Parts: sequence; structure tokens; C-alpha cells
Amino acid sequence: MKTTRYIILALAAISLIACDKHDFFDEQTITGEVGPQAYWEISSSAVAAGQSLGFKLQYYTSVKEASIDRSEAWYNLTENIERQVTCPWVTSFTYSVSSSTAEEKRVEQKIMVYPHSESLWNDSLHAYYLEGSFPVSSTLVPFSWASPAQFDADKMVQYFGNGFMEHFKDSLMPKMKYADYRSMMIGLGLVDDFMQYTDSTYDLNSNSWVRHFKWNADSTDTPVPADLEALYRDSVSFDRLIFNSAENNYSVSYVRKYNVRSVIRVYDNRGVYGITEPKVIDVI
Repeated sequence: MKTTRYIILALAAISLIACDKHDFFDEQTITGEVGPQAYWEISSSAVAAGQSLGFKLQYYTSVKEASIDRSEAWYNLTENIERQVTCPWVTSFTYSVSSSTAEEKRVEQKIMVYPHSESLWNDSLHAYYLEGSFPVSSTLVPFSWASPAQFDADKMVQYFGNGFMEHFKDSLMPKMKYADYRSMMIGLGLVDDFMQYTDSTYDLNSNSWVRHFKWNADSTDTPVPADLEALYRDSVSFDRLIFNSAENNYSVSYVRKYNVRSVIRVYDNRGVYGITEPKVIDVI
């Protein structure tokens, strides 16, 4: 009886494994009916908006009771946006805020249908051979607002969101050092004599004099003078903050572009389809 009880426990354990939601054998087994096999090549990895992209398709079916019915081009649409804003006045570090996003704007949809014909059979390939193309919408033209000669506050809000300009300016201020204030205040014509804020200390390591703000009499700190902070807050608008005097433009960039992830589906007369490897195509 003792042996019998062990057998029952073992069978119970096997039963629990077989009922597991993530059964290993079930996950590793391909289920469903076999569809046609398909392979394709595209004429380019990029296509101009409003134009068509060409492709070459080979396909066949290994199922004796099935016949090819049609082929279809499908693709989704992804919008890619890159944003960057830089303050060219700072010299002790680089201050640049950037982001890159990719959002699927349209799920995979059928774009074109290609009727099947026995005349497409190619003896040398041992497969059907089709040369075709599919269109890309003219509304997907890439857009860029980069290094503009004129500043546009409305576009900043539209492309970067409400509050971005204020946050950019407020976040920069605590990071600025003597050299940054000097470059900005003199460059923007806000201070004629910056030496009034300046002390120098001899640095043995570099064997040179280092300029910095004047020492605080109550500590060893060299704080930013209050009137310079007031000038930054009151007289340095966001557009002045990002103005690139060397190139006479504004250091802001917004770029929107699209790509599609495309496949060809080949259907047989049972409604079962095979699918090609996906191709990611940039819209230019």
C-alpha cells in the first residue's frame, strides 16, 4: 500500500504540470494549419512620401490540397520625434535638453491586394515570382524646425509643450559658474565691466591664476552676486538664452519623421496565410 500511495502522488504531480498555464511543450509546439511560404526583397529601405516602393516576392505552398489565392501588402505607421534645445552661452559645461520618442500612430493595416495567377510560376526559382509595389501617403512628409533665424514662442509651446521654456531657464541657473555668467552677461550686453565681480586665486596645480567670484567675507564660498542673479531672472528671456550669436540663429531643433514596418501576406484558398520577414522602411 505504501508503494501505491507514492504512485498516486506522482500521477497527481504530473497532472498539475500538464494543466499548467505555461506548459513548456505547448509553448514550443506550432499549432494551426500550414500556410504558404514567402520571401521578399524591397527596392530600397527608404521611400519618398507620396511615392510607391517596389518589391520582388517569391512564394509557394507545400500543402497539396491547398492553392494560392492572393498576396497582400500590410504595414503599420510609427511617428518619430526628436527634440533638442541648447544654451550656447555656457562654457564650463554643456547644457542641452533633448528627447527622442517613437509612437505607433496606426496599427498594421492592409494596403494593397495582388491577385494570384499561375502565369507567375518561375521554373528556375521553383516558386511563384511577383514584382509589385505599394504606395506611401503624401501626408507623411518629414518636418523639421531647426536652427531658425527667427524665434517663435508659439512653435516652442506647440512642439515642446507648456512650461518648457520656463523649466529650461530655471534648471540652468543653479548650474552656472563664474565663466558661464561672464560669457552670458558680456555676450548679451548686460554687463560692461565684469571685473567688479572678479577675484583671482593662484592655482599651483595649473601654475596659473584662476578667476572666480569674490569671496564671501563670512565663509570660504564664492557665491553668485545677487545683482547678477537678478539680471539673469529679469533680463535674460528664453529666446536670448538660446540665441547662437556665432551662427545668428536659435539653438532649437524639432524633427518629425515616419517609418513603416511592412510585410507581405500570401493567402491560400482556405484563408490560411504565410508571411514574409518584416521590413522597416523610412519615409523621406
